[in-house]
Amino acid sequence: MDPHKMSLPEIIANFRARNVTFTLKDGSKKTIFVEEIENEDDDQPELIFMAAGDNPQDIWISDVVSAVQA
Repeated sequence: MDPHKMSLPEIIANFRARNVTFTLKDGSKKTIFVEEIENEDDDQPELIFMAAGDNPQDIWISDVVSAVQA
């Protein structure tokens, strides 16, 4: 799925509180548990998928090509 073509409610319904595998612009894939999704309304410069855990590996939407539930 291309999150760039989805509304915020669709993104939250499909990716929040789930393991998600992201395909990134550099060609790599990264799987994280998306604990929270924030955007400009939350004082972020753009939409961000926030990873759970002590060593979070947050993913900015500008780095994403596609995303699927893992």
